[in-house]
Amino acid sequence: MTKVLITGGSGLLGKAISNILLKNNYEVIWLSREPGQYNNIKKYKWDVEKQYIDEAAFENLEHIIHLAGAGIADKKWTEAYKKEIINSRIQSSKLIYEYITKLNIPIKTFLGASAVGYYGAIQSDKLITEEEKPYNDFLAQACIAWEDSYKPFMNAGIRTPIIRIGVILSTNGGAYKKMIPPFKFNLGCSLGNGKQYLPWIHINDVANIFVHVLKDVNLKETYNAVGTELVTMNTFTSQLAKSISRLKFLPKVPAFILKLVMGESHLMVTEGLKISNKKIKNTGFEFEFEKLSDALNNLSK
Repeated sequence: MTKVLITGGSGLLGKAISNILLKNNYEVIWLSREPGQYNNIKKYKWDVEKQYIDEAAFENLEHIIHLAGAGIADKKWTEAYKKEIINSRIQSSKLIYEYITKLNIPIKTFLGASAVGYYGAIQSDKLITEEEKPYNDFLAQACIAWEDSYKPFMNAGIRTPIIRIGVILSTNGGAYKKMIPPFKFNLGCSLGNGKQYLPWIHINDVANIFVHVLKDVNLKETYNAVGTELVTMNTFTSQLAKSISRLKFLPKVPAFILKLVMGESHLMVTEGLKISNKKIKNTGFEFEFEKLSDALNNLSK
């Protein structure tokens, strides 16, 4: 049975990927601060600050999916939390590499997560592909550091594809779960000027992209994980309201109000780009949810 180690396995995306892999007869294990068992998944202890991983996790290991890192949307971006966002990603990658090198583990794949924040929290009508150069704001710099931390694996000849993830839509967490309550009370509204694009993706599709890339040994590059339909925040919120048979009564929440509440992290919802998923489609991946309306209707059931 093929063994896959997932960091950040207990998170929204980690659980979704784990469930798919288990159904496909993979052995799935997690690195966790609390060792033990979660359903059919064994959890091995790791502590990035103490530079420790239970070496038993690496026995007969073939693949690693690396999702771990401090939540970008979890807190205000103080200077201290900005450092935590970046360091949690860099140090965890470094620690894993040190262990597989020390233990001489011949892993076949290191599949690393990144984010579409690589292209910057800005607005533009340009269609963004994976070839686009990174922007120069905090989100972009965090993603650059994140992806750079994977280079030792690449340099060691390990297949190291990278997935740049968009805004995940799920009832179990993330943006959708946070946005839906006010809409249910007819208090939903658009954010910012509403003209910014929202690079959305259904949780099923992003999880399946990771599994698709893991399985195909020919996939070694960077891929955007975003939905096919390109929509603005205005369109997104209108379709969200429609999907639960509600109206969008309130006016837009201006960016300066969101900045007061969220600090610099308001840029994640007030800015956004048109991002292409053509590259992952060209690998043979088929989306379950091509249209936003289908994704939202699925989540509203």
